[in-house]
Amino acid sequence: MVRSRSTRETPTALRSRLLIPAFVALVAGVGGVAFGLTHDDAVTALGALLFLPSAALLFGIVAKRHGIGPVSPSRRRSN
Repeated sequence: MVRSRSTRETPTALRSRLLIPAFVALVAGVGGVAFGLTHDDAVTALGALLFLPSAALLFGIVAKRHGIGPVSPSRRRSN
């Protein structure tokens, strides 16, 4: 049985060095929001939300580089 391209690319994507800061940003964002909400600190919770777009962008960069998911590397060349 032949595996699809995205299935073959997943193990190499998991070795990407960009995943470390992506996971750190995700944990910092979720942890900060949880801490802010449990301690009734709206400023901390809102400030921690700023980490989540960074994590999403880093995960998206890794996915695009490895052609995983709905995003794929562009085949067009710029002039």
